[in-house]
Amino acid sequence: MDIKFTALIVAMLVVITGCSTRSSSNLIGPATTSTWEGPVFVSQATIPAGIEYKIIGSVQANARAGYDSAANLYPLLAVEARKIGANAVINTQGGRRVAAFSWAAPYVGGTAVKVEDPEKLKGLPGSYH
Repeated sequence: MDIKFTALIVAMLVVITGCSTRSSSNLIGPATTSTWEGPVFVSQATIPAGIEYKIIGSVQANARAGYDSAANLYPLLAVEARKIGANAVINTQGGRRVAAFSWAAPYVGGTAVKVEDPEKLKGLPGSYH
């Protein structure tokens, strides 16, 4: 009887953890900035010439289950960007791949940057999170 109960608990834990989303970030160089508290601009485009920025690192977000669009993971990108001190994520690219509980779970990633004057991002294609 104990083996069946243990197997049931293990199966439930696999299902619970397998259905969650995951995000991560990678710094480029040493961590020199603090976290960002404001909104984060997320865009598939690059930043135009004339807007000064510094590349902080890269951020990624993956869904382990589901069939939503990659754009639904943008809030997770923003959370990761805030952690490493970025106020924008540019060059975002995403798609679908096989995951634990889905044949086509979405994923997305981009370059986390710190823009010197975030007001200059207004009017560019993208969204704030």
